[in-house]
Amino acid sequence: MRSTSKFGIAFVATICCALGVALWISAPLWPQHNPQDFEQCAEDAERTGSSMDERTSLIAECDKRFVGRRKMGGGYTYYDFLQNRHFDMAGPNPTAAELKHFDEEYALYLDTQRQFPANSALSDRQGEDRLTGSLPSPGPPIVITPTKVPLPKARRLTVRPIGPLCEEASLSCSWTKFSAGILNFLGSNAKANAP
Repeated sequence: MRSTSKFGIAFVATICCALGVALWISAPLWPQHNPQDFEQCAEDAERTGSSMDERTSLIAECDKRFVGRRKMGGGYTYYDFLQNRHFDMAGPNPTAAELKHFDEEYALYLDTQRQFPANSALSDRQGEDRLTGSLPSPGPPIVITPTKVPLPKARRLTVRPIGPLCEEASLSCSWTKFSAGILNFLGSNAKANAP
């Protein structure tokens, strides 16, 4: 009887060990977590995607799951492309009350668009012109010429006098004398060659 009880305990222990190993192998080494918002989902997609196409596909799935985007100061924002406008939200996806608010704002937006049909017709015509390529010609270029242009006055080359602070042995005094000599030479040369 003892041998059958030992055999039963060993059999149960073996089954338990086999089940434990099977669960350990099939389970991931780190806990799976569901992303809380688009940014977290996109980070996971960047990490897990093996190719560019797979990452793009995973990020598109994140875009479908989460409508809102994180704001810098906290909270989320939703961009409505029909109104070209952002709305603040409490979470990554809008609540029923937030969706109702978006719809009400869109109805107001459409009402203001209907009140100004001239603006709408003009923008529609410009849009059609852009599509067909028939934009009105801008006309000739405008030439702007000044009526009175002051003529520059001729300046006379003058040599600065060397002041009493100039010492004969100093570099600045020597340089000043040298440059004055060059200016005198050029000035006299210019007078001699003048017509």
